[in-house]
Amino acid sequence: MKIKTITCHDVYNYGASLQAFALMDFLQSQGHNVEIIDYLPHKKRRRYEYFKVAPTGIFRKIVTFLPFLEPILGLWQNRYEWLNRKRKYNFDLFKKEYLVCTSRKYESFEELNTDRPVADLFVAGSDQIWNVYYDNGRDPSFYCAFEPDNQKRISYAASFGADNIPEDSEQFVRNMLSQMKAISVRESSGVAIVERLGLTAVNVLDPVFLIEPEKWRSMCRKDRGNDYILVYDFLHNDPNVEALSKMLAKKYNKKIVSINDFLPLGYADVNVNDAGPIEFLEYIKNADFVISSSFHATAFSVIFSRQFYTFPLVGHGNSSRMVDFLNMLGLDDRFVTEMAHFQEAKMIDYDIVYGNINTRRSSSIDWLLSQLQ
Repeated sequence: MKIKTITCHDVYNYGASLQAFALMDFLQSQGHNVEIIDYLPHKKRRRYEYFKVAPTGIFRKIVTFLPFLEPILGLWQNRYEWLNRKRKYNFDLFKKEYLVCTSRKYESFEELNTDRPVADLFVAGSDQIWNVYYDNGRDPSFYCAFEPDNQKRISYAASFGADNIPEDSEQFVRNMLSQMKAISVRESSGVAIVERLGLTAVNVLDPVFLIEPEKWRSMCRKDRGNDYILVYDFLHNDPNVEALSKMLAKKYNKKIVSINDFLPLGYADVNVNDAGPIEFLEYIKNADFVISSSFHATAFSVIFSRQFYTFPLVGHGNSSRMVDFLNMLGLDDRFVTEMAHFQEAKMIDYDIVYGNINTRRSSSIDWLLSQLQ
């Protein structure tokens, strides 16, 4: 079968890249011809445009009147990205080596609708493609609406990124989802959203769990050492993450290693500013503890049997995806909201955790394969 997936695969985010690969790779392992639609709306191309200033702010006001200053101001504003441009290189290398994408690049729903990709089945998923608080969830492309045959449209482990959607978005989402053959979502809260819209959805695992842990291990090329606590604080704005990292580092005599998307982390002993998706895996695989505000850092901590703690992302109402996942595995004590109530959890018994995962993995695979009949 010729299958095309559509997701956020090229946005320089670790989880986005790895989940895109996982779904593609699993479907390929079942003997299908799979491509990821190389779709990147123009708004998402802002990252690593070194010589352009942000769309808002004082620099944008300046270049409105003095446009010739944009390359200079843009480079200054993006100086840390420029200095750490190897991060972009490593992401681009991952895309080249691991992601099979369509030869045509698309920048808008209109382009997809005019020059439609051809496939026997289109799969929308995974990650926060239906988060209506961002552009993703309001974009018909991520519901495969460019394909006129509803029987060719399904989703796998799509996420709303929240436990509700605003009332003014309900009609759009209902209309989009009602035109899909089958709907699966990543969180139980997503099932509830779909049901409130009068439709039916199935709860499945994120695609990174469709791949056996040994395959993920085999993709790790370098030994990143040991005796460290890995921190991935996406926004570097959570004092609770800092407090716990320092406490565990002192208690267990470990150094703190931080993987950064933007700026270095002030309290880290080692700052990794150039990690791509493979390096991200390597650092998680060898960490003694992983402390993060990331769903996929949590997911790969489980895949690599690491001890971990997960925090909500400050200022974002999307912690339901982490809470649902941890509750499913019986690891709700690994979700920390504030240090005032923190109690160190006992070591994770991964025999029990894997038992839960394998049961869910089997049902997720069965559901997905049933859609390929």
